[in-house]
Amino acid sequence: MSDLEHVLPAIVFLPFVVAIFTLLVGRLIGRQAGWLMVLSSVTAFAGSLWLFIHQQVHDRVVPVFTFAWLPDLNIHLNLRADPFGLFFAMLIAGIGVLVGIYSLGYIPRLATGRIGRYYAALIGFMGSMLGIALADDLFLLFVFWEVTSITSFLLIGFWYEQDKARKGALTALQITALGGLAMMAGFVLVGEATGTYQISMLASQEVLRQQLADSPLFMPALLLVFVGAFTKSAQVPFHFWLPNAMVAPTPVSTYLHAATMVKAGVFLIGRMLPIFNQSACWSPILITVGLLTFFVGAYQAFRENDLKGMLARTTISTLGLVMMIYGLNAASQDALQIFNHAAYKGALFLVVGIVEHATHTRDIRNLGGLRKKMPTVFVLCLLSGLSMAGLPPFFGFIAKEALYAELLHNVFLHNRPFLQWFVIGTCVLANAFIFAVSFRLIFGVFLGPLSDKAQDVHPPCAFLWIPPAILAVVTVAVGISSAWPSTQNLMNMLSSEVHAEVHVSLFPSVDHLGPLILSCCTIGIGILIFKARGVVGQAQRQFDLLPAMQTVWDGFLNGVTWFAECFVHHWQNGSMRWYFSAILLFFVGLSILAISYFRLSFDLVPISLSQMPWSGLSLCVLLVITVVTVVVAQTRLGAAIALTATGFLVALIFVVYRSPDILLTQILIESVSTIFILLILFYMPSFKKDRLRPAQKMLNLGISCAVGVTMFIFVLFATSLPFRETENLAGEYLSRAFHGAGGQNAVNVIIVDFRAVDTMGEITVLVVVGLCIFGLLRTRRRMQL
Repeated sequence: MSDLEHVLPAIVFLPFVVAIFTLLVGRLIGRQAGWLMVLSSVTAFAGSLWLFIHQQVHDRVVPVFTFAWLPDLNIHLNLRADPFGLFFAMLIAGIGVLVGIYSLGYIPRLATGRIGRYYAALIGFMGSMLGIALADDLFLLFVFWEVTSITSFLLIGFWYEQDKARKGALTALQITALGGLAMMAGFVLVGEATGTYQISMLASQEVLRQQLADSPLFMPALLLVFVGAFTKSAQVPFHFWLPNAMVAPTPVSTYLHAATMVKAGVFLIGRMLPIFNQSACWSPILITVGLLTFFVGAYQAFRENDLKGMLARTTISTLGLVMMIYGLNAASQDALQIFNHAAYKGALFLVVGIVEHATHTRDIRNLGGLRKKMPTVFVLCLLSGLSMAGLPPFFGFIAKEALYAELLHNVFLHNRPFLQWFVIGTCVLANAFIFAVSFRLIFGVFLGPLSDKAQDVHPPCAFLWIPPAILAVVTVAVGISSAWPSTQNLMNMLSSEVHAEVHVSLFPSVDHLGPLILSCCTIGIGILIFKARGVVGQAQRQFDLLPAMQTVWDGFLNGVTWFAECFVHHWQNGSMRWYFSAILLFFVGLSILAISYFRLSFDLVPISLSQMPWSGLSLCVLLVITVVTVVVAQTRLGAAIALTATGFLVALIFVVYRSPDILLTQILIESVSTIFILLILFYMPSFKKDRLRPAQKMLNLGISCAVGVTMFIFVLFATSLPFRETENLAGEYLSRAFHGAGGQNAVNVIIVDFRAVDTMGEITVLVVVGLCIFGLLRTRRRMQL
């Protein structure tokens, strides 16, 4: 393995080491723990950038790292640094550097005892996102996916003493965790259909893709993966969790909900594009969900009064846009749109954090006139806000032009003119709402008369304004440099499409006037919406889109809780007889299902009673008598003695068939069990015979007969000739006992080697039970004293 390949695990796993170290020393070093976040982010960014440069210099040779994690399950720790994964890794680490610097100025608001937990969760989240970006195994990707859900839960609920923080964190965890489970199920189906979980192999080998497409598991796997991606990227109808997560500290909202975590879903779709895009459902589902999310997010953002809520809903809108792009098989656009959104939205989130830090409010109705108090922050908001609005010469204008050019020339839409113009019209209207949101943010916060909240505002420290300044400069620099061919080549190299050919330019040619005309329409409609914001806001209050999804989710959770309570009340009623009957009935039903599904049959072994020893037949008769005695006994002691006799009779059968080891085990178990039973009976109240109704007696009789017949059938299966010839477990154990385990005593080998973990578990259970009984006896003795 070359040194280059060792860089991959270092990029992914080093942040986890730093996170654990930060958790341990955070209380000691205080706010200086933020430099650990900065250092780990810089290291990850430098490693990713080095791999990307090395890859371009050496003819795009993709570094890989492979480690046999669970080879028996065909699960490997595979990491792969392709251009799209490295772009995502550089984006994660780069924003992580800025968020770490920003937190150094934001952190005084946090309690000293929480600093370690804050930075540990933030660094751990960065590591999990880097794992998602570079994972080349579906199950490894799932592991990192779930770590992002857990760490984001900790970060969103950072102000855990607030009800909104607890609810927002819990809702985010519930939605993303359910989606993650669905995604895992889809991954399992993909592996079952193709025999591999390696992403690059699935994407590159036509044989595997065709094998998956021909499998009946293809459509369920596709839908389950869609659910995982939609929940993570806050797509309709799962979009409601993201605005509720804005209760998190501003650096968290910037990192998780503007730049990285919410893009994990669209990143997953980009990874799955070459695997699933041959499905007829790929484009219709992604275009429908993406376009609806694009418009709903922009529409709802305009009526929002909370600054972070406005930005969160426009984030939802952009994520829907990227989903729609993948539905159009226009993957060449993904890096451009993702990078553009991360730049301007990260800057705006950080600017909003500065405003909240200074005024202690995020309500736009209580703000205004901050331009005079914070001119630097105003300039940063203006630059990034105009980029979000899609005005030249900013990055946002380039991204919007590229989008419109794709919509006008897309192959999928070209053959469907009505759908094409519907999609274009919806995108223009959604972008117009985003334009209006941008101007509402700029005018509402920084222009106009000075609000009461802004009277005592002071300029921010350098730690707070430098990170958004860097992102704002990026939005301007990329927009201006788009006229250079190198910028276009860079965007094409970073795309998930291998041979991407997206056209980006600040000065459209005569042949590309269509996108410019659509941009002008967007700006014109956006100005009208902003000018008529009072009328539009009133109309939105009368007609809101999907306002009750949080209510629907709360109702769903309440319904689940109600069902659980009813189930517990009616089914877990404290009756041991009912519990045991339900378990036995389930066993019988499962057995019948297995027999019918596998179409089992048996060919009985000829049995001659004359060849059986008289001692064995006598013991069998005595066994039947003792079992009947257990059932008809009038006292608990009589039933216990009869049950013990049954066990010792079984031990005698082992004597007849010359099994001394099993005989010794059976005698020990029966002796210990008898002692336990007698101790329990000593403390139990006097026996009262159950007064069951005839119907209950008949039900008990039916359950007993069903269990008996089922066990009898399984004994016939186990002793039938076909079973002995094809599935001779006894012969397999005997052969492996000597050759595999090196033992001549098959029983000892089975207990010590083949069933070692099971035996250890049984010993542990017995020890725990003994300790519990000992504790109960001591408690009773103390109570008597």
